[in-house]
Amino acid sequence: MSARRKEALAQAASVRLVAAACAGQGKMWNRQEQLHSAAGSQSKAWAAAEPLVKICAGCPIVAECRAWAEADEYTGIAAGSAWVKGTEKPAHWIHRHPMKKLAS
Repeated sequence: MSARRKEALAQAASVRLVAAACAGQGKMWNRQEQLHSAAGSQSKAWAAAEPLVKICAGCPIVAECRAWAEADEYTGIAAGSAWVKGTEKPAHWIHRHPMKKLAS
């Protein structure tokens, strides 16, 4: 996908983000994303991501958020998942570690 097309998709999706369940929670969101990014284990990553994932679960615009995260090459938590440069990962994902299935 061309850079111009990605930018257009990101802009179109971002317009709807004002209706997101996370609107107005930027400070808390940023704190949890920082904890997620710094996590040294999948359980710590999940503990940091879980409050955000719960917010996403009730969000009316998850599809738009997912489209935005991919197009904008987002890194953080969006649409109930972890994102790394626009690639969706499980919420318990941690950088440079093999994925293991967490017990439910």
